[in-house]
Amino acid sequence: MTVGTQRRVGLATQQVDPPPPPVVAIATDAEMLHRIGDALEGQGLPVLAEIGAPDDAAGLETDASTILVFACDVDTPREMASLRRLRRELSQPAVVVISPPATGTGVRRALDAGADAIVFAPELELTLATAVRAVSIGQSVVPRKLRTSVERPVLSHRENQVLALVRDGLTNAEIAERLYLAESTIKSHLSSIFTKFGVRSRKEVAAAVAVAPDDPSERAA
Repeated sequence: MTVGTQRRVGLATQQVDPPPPPVVAIATDAEMLHRIGDALEGQGLPVLAEIGAPDDAAGLETDASTILVFACDVDTPREMASLRRLRRELSQPAVVVISPPATGTGVRRALDAGADAIVFAPELELTLATAVRAVSIGQSVVPRKLRTSVERPVLSHRENQVLALVRDGLTNAEIAERLYLAESTIKSHLSSIFTKFGVRSRKEVAAAVAVAPDDPSERAA
């Protein structure tokens, strides 16, 4: 089915296809860049630029109509850090991530880091063009088999308080003092938070999710 707008001409209705979105491909592997280009151009979606490193994309002139196709491993914290940097540098374009098959935790981490769609590399030729078109009209795309596992985990009231203070930059000792708890209890809450979000450090969890109590007074409850 062709996605487009309709306008009335006399008594007839004419189907008007939207122009293809500008696409920029980012991958450190030359073969992956070639696969991205073939998969998109074969479906009428030309790649306007190919970039070999995410840091080189910082100077791109992009807007909200641009789609970035970024190849990275969503289960690798270092590559998720690259995705977060890319999102900070280029906040307007949508991002479609191409990753090796990953866990639900990795996919959720990528969405939290700023991805709008996830495509697994073995299925790239079948799914990438569809994902790009969906994202260009404001949709999010994840592999169906992981749909139920990418929801953000539920935190307890106390875990939300601890996470909010971590994001504010407080140390464990400072959080313990603020919440009138033992520092060992704060460490236990942090361990639970890390496990739920599939991260390994305070920096990762603070970057991955924005969670804070609605009422700042709750932080000292």
